[in-house]
Amino acid sequence: MFFKKKNFDSVSLKSYSKPKNKISYKKIFRFFFVFIVLISLLYFWNTIAYNVWNYVKNLAWTAVKTFSKIYAKTPKKDYVGNINILLLWIWGKNHDGGYLTDTIMIASFNPKLKTLTFLSIPRDLYVKYDKYRGGRINYIFANEYLRTKSFDKAAEKLEKKIKQITGIDINYYVVVDFWGFKKFINSIGGITVNVPYTLIDYRYPGPNRTYTTFKITKWIHHLDWETALKYARSRHSTSDFSRSARQEQIIKAIIKKLLSTDVLLSPSKIKSLYLRIQDTFKTDMDFPTILSFIPYAKDLKIHSYVLNWDCFFKNVTWRNLTPGCFVYPAPRDAFNWQAVLLPVGATPNNVEVYDKIKKFAFIALDYPELWLENAKIQILNWINKRKIRQYYGYTKPVASQLAYKLKNYWFNIVDVRNATKYFDSNLGYVYNSKPITQQLLPTFVAGWLSYKTWDIKYAWSWYDITLILGNSYLFNQ
Repeated sequence: MFFKKKNFDSVSLKSYSKPKNKISYKKIFRFFFVFIVLISLLYFWNTIAYNVWNYVKNLAWTAVKTFSKIYAKTPKKDYVGNINILLLWIWGKNHDGGYLTDTIMIASFNPKLKTLTFLSIPRDLYVKYDKYRGGRINYIFANEYLRTKSFDKAAEKLEKKIKQITGIDINYYVVVDFWGFKKFINSIGGITVNVPYTLIDYRYPGPNRTYTTFKITKWIHHLDWETALKYARSRHSTSDFSRSARQEQIIKAIIKKLLSTDVLLSPSKIKSLYLRIQDTFKTDMDFPTILSFIPYAKDLKIHSYVLNWDCFFKNVTWRNLTPGCFVYPAPRDAFNWQAVLLPVGATPNNVEVYDKIKKFAFIALDYPELWLENAKIQILNWINKRKIRQYYGYTKPVASQLAYKLKNYWFNIVDVRNATKYFDSNLGYVYNSKPITQQLLPTFVAGWLSYKTWDIKYAWSWYDITLILGNSYLFNQ
C-alpha cells in the first residue's frame, strides 16, 4: 500500500507547538486571599501585643506614682517655686585630689512646667575664700570636707558661694562619686547617648600614670560604664565647657534609662540600684523627698546652659555665639601663673563682680518658659545713621550689638538687618504670642518698648517677634 508523503515544510510550526496552560484565576484568588488574611492576622496580633505592652507600662508607671505620692514629702522650694539642687562630681578618697569638685552644676526643677534646667559653673572660676585668701572655686568643697569630714558642711560652704555668684537659693545638694558612678551605670545596663561629634583624646589617663587614646565617633552609642566614664571625663580634645555639656548629656541619659520599663519592671535592677545609689550619691535629701520627684519625671523637659568664655577666643558674631559667655581667662601674671577665670566686668583687683552672671542665672533658671517658647526674633534698625555718627562719632552696628547681647542670654535671634525708614520710638511687632519672651525683652532694649499685635496674614510667618529700634534706643543707653 502506498501512502502519500506528507509535506511537513508546508505545515505551520504553530500547529505543533506545545499548548499553553490556561490561567487559573481561582489559584491566584486563593493565594491573594491567604496572603491578605496572614497580613491581617499579623497586624492584629502586633496591635494587641503593642496595646498590652503599653497597658503594662502604664500600669507600672501608675503604681510607681501612687507609691511615691503616698510616701513622698513636700520638698523645699525657692521664692519662685523652683527646687534647686547643687550637683557635684568628685573622684573620691581613692584618687589624688579626690574631693575637688570636678563638675559644679545647678539643677533647677520647675514642678509646674515639668522642666529641669542645668547651669554649669566652671571649676576654674577664681573666687575669694575669705578676706585674705582666694583660689579656684573647686577647692571650696575639698578644703571644707578635709577640715570637717562632713559632706553636709562642705556642701553648705559651697552653696553659700554659689548663691553669692548666681543669686540662686540652693535647696539641696547631690555629690556623685565617679568610681561609684561606674558601678551605677553597670547596674542599669548602660545608657544610650547621641554623640554630636567625633571625639579623640590622645592623652586620656591610663594605668600607672600613663596615657591612652580614647575615641568615640559621631553616632548614637550604647555606652557601658567604662565608655560612659571616659566620655564624661575626657578633656584634652575639647574644652572644660564641652566636657560639662557631655556630663549633662549623660545625666539626661541616666534619667531616661531610670524611667524606662527595662528598669521599672525589673525587681532585681531596682534592688541593685538601691544598693548602688547609697555608694554612688551623697545627699541631704531623704528618701521621701526623693520620691516626690518621681511623678514629674516621665514628661520631664530638660535644657542646659554653661558659663563659658568661647567668645573671647574666636571671631564671634551674634550668628555663632554660644550663650552664657560671661567669664574670661584672667591674666596669669596676676594669679601666680595659674589658669583661672574671672567674671566679665571683674579685674584682678576686684574679682567679685557677678551682676551679669546673676542676670543670666535669673533668666536661665527662673524663666524656663524662655527656652520652651523659643520665640524667633528679628531685629530691624530704624535709627537715623546721622544720629548714630553724631552720638558715637562713627557708624556703629547697633542692631548687631543688641542681637549679640540678647543671644548671650539665650534669646533666639534669627535675623538682623537695617531698614530704609527712620523711626523715633522702639516698637515690637508680635506675630505669635510669646508672653514670657515679650515680658523679658524690654529689660534689654534701651528706651521704651511698646508692642503691637500684627495680623498673621500680613506677617512673615518665620518670625514670632520683630523688634524695631528707633532713635529713642540710641539716646537711652
